[in-house]
Amino acid sequence: MIKRLAVAAALLLSTYLSAVGFDRLTFQNGTEIVAEVLKQDDNFVVLDLGFEVLKIPADQVLTIEKADEETAESTDVGNGLYTMGRLKAAPVNELVKRFGDSVVMVKTPSGLGSGFFISASGYLITNYHVVERETAITVSIFNKTDAGYERKELKKVRIVALHPVRDLALLQIDEEEAAGVAIEPVILAEGDGVDVGSLVFAIGNPLGLERSVSQGIVSSRTRSIGYLRFIQTDAAINPGNSGGPLFNSRGEVIGVACAGHAMFAGLAFGIPVQELVSFLENKETYLYDSSFPQNGVKYLAPPYRNSQVDESELIQSNSSEKTN
Repeated sequence: MIKRLAVAAALLLSTYLSAVGFDRLTFQNGTEIVAEVLKQDDNFVVLDLGFEVLKIPADQVLTIEKADEETAESTDVGNGLYTMGRLKAAPVNELVKRFGDSVVMVKTPSGLGSGFFISASGYLITNYHVVERETAITVSIFNKTDAGYERKELKKVRIVALHPVRDLALLQIDEEEAAGVAIEPVILAEGDGVDVGSLVFAIGNPLGLERSVSQGIVSSRTRSIGYLRFIQTDAAINPGNSGGPLFNSRGEVIGVACAGHAMFAGLAFGIPVQELVSFLENKETYLYDSSFPQNGVKYLAPPYRNSQVDESELIQSNSSEKTN
């Protein structure tokens, strides 16, 4: 009876607090509570539950939102290639289960990287430098079966568009070759999708280690390197992560991992989602042209004379040719 009364009181309190515009907190384990935030700092969040004041470690709080804000998931399809939206916050392990299958491995004769599906029709994003000057591209997808995950390699991969300056590439797999594979596209964040200090996580294939997950925070949303803007994070990004997605705490893609290594002492960078959306909206500008000599064609070095050849022999040979 006491337990039932406590549950009823909690429900009534939650309804009351929601009505007067208090905060909705989501914890790392997925639990949600509505309460007034009295104090918040890097160490603790102090809540007023109406009958008790509760002090909670800050690292256990996933998100804090206004209770009267719309928390239902909403999405909007853009350009027929991608979907933008706002999702509900959830623990990282739940988001990995939902969107982990969207991440693929992209391989070429010169190396490998990561990529992710943005549409159910087989369009996927990776970095330009992952496929630079290559046409033999293989995409490895991880198909979930009753017996577990099964890796399938797709070799009919079409290059749709390339943006060398912003380091982005749009690819498409062959629908017939991928028959029977359920493609779960990601959701792109609206706007920035994150603030400085917000939780982010990456899924990719660092050093070829498939479907690896790393987690960190946003160190900067506006880090300028040269004349380009990047998201800076302390989430582990290593060779092989390039082209993979950076997610926020709601599972929305807020960037494309593009640079990170142990030599950077924990620094890693991603291309902001706004740049990705701009690339997709204006893909006609960056369409791949197979006839262009710099696209996927490698030239052998021209033959040359041995530098040790005697100069007198070279002069004599040239004189003979002129005589003939």
